[in-house]
Amino acid sequence: MSDDIWQLVFLVGIAAIIYARIRLRKTKRIFITDYQRGIRYEMGAFAGVVGPGSYNCYSPKEQIIVVDMRPQPFVIERLLYRDALQAPSVISIGAELNVADPFLACTSLKDQVNDAVAIVREALRATVSRSIADTVTGMNSKIGDEIVAAANADLDKFGIRLSNLEITEAWSQPVQPRATAGAN
Repeated sequence: MSDDIWQLVFLVGIAAIIYARIRLRKTKRIFITDYQRGIRYEMGAFAGVVGPGSYNCYSPKEQIIVVDMRPQPFVIERLLYRDALQAPSVISIGAELNVADPFLACTSLKDQVNDAVAIVREALRATVSRSIADTVTGMNSKIGDEIVAAANADLDKFGIRLSNLEITEAWSQPVQPRATAGAN
């Protein structure tokens, strides 16, 4: 009788080892550094945002997507537009994109940086086309604040924020007054 118990214990032990090997094959080790966050899903549903650390992720039931939280610098060079006087104008900016909400940024944008730069470009064009291009430093600061406010209003929907904007180039071609024909 004791031999039967030992055989049963032996078979259960082998089954446990086989189950553990299969389970460990499907378990991934995820490392999240201090400048990243992880979006954790369980059975396809959002389960939370995880901070820096090391996590075991059982592939069939859960998934962790790593989001980079570092500021992403970008430059928009020589954006052509027409200012409020319909004069051809050019503006160039440099700024940083920051992820404010990792879950929203991960789920709403396919490529966070390139998609956000396109949104900033449209907000930039809409903002500067309402004003007159001016080279006065105080005016550039005011327009820069307006650009940041307009871009952040659009980017907040996607969990991203614009910061440290600097206008590197702004000029406008002078408008030539039209000559009136037949003037006495």
